[in-house]
Amino acid sequence: MTSDAPRGQPEGPFRGYHDIGGRPAGAVAKDEYAFADWQKLSEAIRGALEAKGRIVSLDEIRRVFESFGEDLYNTLGFYERRAEALTVLLDEKGIVPRAAVLARMEAIAAMECRQVDHVTKTVANKPAISLPTGSAAL
Repeated sequence: MTSDAPRGQPEGPFRGYHDIGGRPAGAVAKDEYAFADWQKLSEAIRGALEAKGRIVSLDEIRRVFESFGEDLYNTLGFYERRAEALTVLLDEKGIVPRAAVLARMEAIAAMECRQVDHVTKTVANKPAISLPTGSAAL
């Protein structure tokens, strides 16, 4: 009998909560999506960090957001997961402390008369972030 499990992986339904490939999920929405400014900026920062000396790799980002745990993973949207993963990685590598990111988010939110919506879960014993909708900059 041939196994469809990846080499070195146990056979059977041992998929992570984040591995949804091949699972029924309903129809794919084909509507145009209007990206928020912070989503565009976050993706640009990710691309720059990946290209410039590979400070952060896509594999590292994936590792971090796949370690969030099912509740947080499913609470955050795609770009929120990526932004949180970047925040974790930049802090882990000693490049930008998490506290500096959170302080800057609070300052921007205050300038825009918004409130930062922090997710109540934690990542690596630190509060996970959720960027304010429509935030212009980090």
